[in-house]
Amino acid sequence: MTNDSKLPDVQSESARPARAEVLAGIDRVKVPVLLPSGHKVIATLRVAARVPNGHRGVHMSRLYRILAGTTDLPIGTFAQRLSETAIAQETEHLVATLAWEDLVRRDAPITQSRGFHPYRVELRGEWTRASGVELRTRVESAAMLACPCSKALSGDLGFHNQRGILQAEVDGDQIPRVADLLAVLDAAASNRVHPVLRREDEKEVIDILSRTNSFRFVEDAASWLLDELDESDFTGASIHVRSMESIHAHDAVAWAGPRGPEMSEGIVL
Repeated sequence: MTNDSKLPDVQSESARPARAEVLAGIDRVKVPVLLPSGHKVIATLRVAARVPNGHRGVHMSRLYRILAGTTDLPIGTFAQRLSETAIAQETEHLVATLAWEDLVRRDAPITQSRGFHPYRVELRGEWTRASGVELRTRVESAAMLACPCSKALSGDLGFHNQRGILQAEVDGDQIPRVADLLAVLDAAASNRVHPVLRREDEKEVIDILSRTNSFRFVEDAASWLLDELDESDFTGASIHVRSMESIHAHDAVAWAGPRGPEMSEGIVL
């Protein structure tokens, strides 16, 4: 991308060039994104480029114009936009994420009382001159984790439940398979969480734990999650599981994969 303006191009000046390891960009940019289903969401964009050799900085306006623009961003063009942005920046390395929250309809197990369950999605892209664009998809959702230890200690008297936050990140653009990833997260937990439950629904949610023996430590959920991803033909998994403990003054966590520790804070919008 050329600059025909007669105004000074301060970012490209070399009076004090940035060090080679510096990346810079824009964060918390709100972008209307069009999903393959035709559904539109408002996503949060973060993008950063390695400062070109001999330059003082990157051209922030080019990052915005190519990736955010003035119209809805079709999610299927994300990889192409990353390549165009990298070329316009004359950079060697560019990273970007699009993250959004969406809702899935969820019915109670007995009464079918209807509500909407929130979940978060992140599409992460990384461009290098050698490899081009590589994409990864991350999904985050809440689910129930019922404590096996409290069940063993209390017998039939009861047990305590926690709300877990489960995340899975896998290779590729898996946006068309987000529903499959959500199903994997649910299957790895003790049970779903529901937006609305009446008394008979609550009883069923608890009773099914004993019928299926689906009590889970975070370690159990992490192992189940990896198994479920393998069985669903997802590759390159990194996962993170957090249990917001109900009787301890701390959270319990487990993770696997090269990016598992990085996922500890969840998808930030």
